[in-house]
Amino acid sequence: MRILVFILTLVLAPAFAFAQSNTYSTWQNPDAAASSAASNEKLQEFVTKLNALVDKAEKSRAADPTFLRDLRDLATGYNRPWRTLVFDDAFLDGNFTTNPTWQVSAGEYWIEKGWGLRSAIDPKAAAATANKTLTGKDAAAAIFGQILNQAIGGNQQAGGSQASAPSEAVIHATTTLSNAFSIAANVGIYAKEGRLELAVFQGNFAGSQRSAGYRLVYLPQGVLELHRVSSRGTAIIDSTREVPALQDKKFHQLEWLRHADGRMSVSIDGKALLNATDRGFRDVFSGLAIINGGGDYIFKRVTVNGT
Repeated sequence: MRILVFILTLVLAPAFAFAQSNTYSTWQNPDAAASSAASNEKLQEFVTKLNALVDKAEKSRAADPTFLRDLRDLATGYNRPWRTLVFDDAFLDGNFTTNPTWQVSAGEYWIEKGWGLRSAIDPKAAAATANKTLTGKDAAAAIFGQILNQAIGGNQQAGGSQASAPSEAVIHATTTLSNAFSIAANVGIYAKEGRLELAVFQGNFAGSQRSAGYRLVYLPQGVLELHRVSSRGTAIIDSTREVPALQDKKFHQLEWLRHADGRMSVSIDGKALLNATDRGFRDVFSGLAIINGGGDYIFKRVTVNGT
């Protein structure tokens, strides 16, 4: 009972203080951002200590198990253990090849000045390419085009007539991510068709189909899926068809969270859409990738935090 009274005091005291202060007019704090960061840090410290107390109480059986479980669930809602900035790119320097370094392995990416990292593929041309078998001179031209593309940096289209259009555009960045991570992406969608994947991978990046890890897949038909890709194939961990229409040429904030115990959640513009648990990968991840499967996308910023 003493534990309950103590917890309720900590939880309700800030709300009571706010209710009292709400009697007066609002003061615009010029240091609001710094104050908010400090508040978040204090909240995380409280959650960490609370979880430690619950662990201790569970081991010593000092309280009712149901009460402790509810208390842990409450703490989980405020738990943000990702304090280490691992990767951050707002593409303000006009390139994606240095600081940090992205590598294009298929298709084309470029910096849209004033906007961010962009990739556009005609979905109909991509589908036609995927179904077309090249022979003779067409095959030779395609191979020569790929060699030329790699020779000039891998992010330009070969000039002249082309035998086919790319079926996808793939870019990745190699950086060590802890198994628990937080990925935030500010993305704009400019086509009604296509497929967009945001991936974390382990080992050397082996392309869009063979790289082991997790994939967050968005389909403009209102579908969002979370995949696990391994040597045994691809499995859908969770999915939803309740994604709001995002093809409005406006930027939307996507957040993908993974905890140390395998719990993952995905939200768009603050709305929770996916919640699942998977422990298929327990080691650190080697980087992240963006896969354009036929669409037009602009990434204004990509940020990754770890534990």
